[in-house]
Amino acid sequence: MTTNLLQGHPGIDGIFAENDEMALGAVKALGSKAGKSVAVVGFDGTPDGLKAVANGTLAATVAQQPKELGRMVVENAVKAAKGQKINGTVKVPVKVVAAK
Repeated sequence: MTTNLLQGHPGIDGIFAENDEMALGAVKALGSKAGKSVAVVGFDGTPDGLKAVANGTLAATVAQQPKELGRMVVENAVKAAKGQKINGTVKVPVKVVAAK
């Protein structure tokens, strides 16, 4: 599917994928364009995604922070168990990992 999309839109200069696996699939479909004429950004900060950032084929990955997520979940679960009010939406910070 990525290959068909790229063939239909040859002037594309950037791709954002919802996870690193899809981003790496786009890198594969792009071939030599990946990291040169087309910037690809993934999401998750997986080991393979981080390796692709280091070698320049992936422009960046957005790394989630599972330890911070877990800490916040437990903190809010304790509050809820005590009958304390918790926010309906809890934002967990992420980090952008890029080679530059």
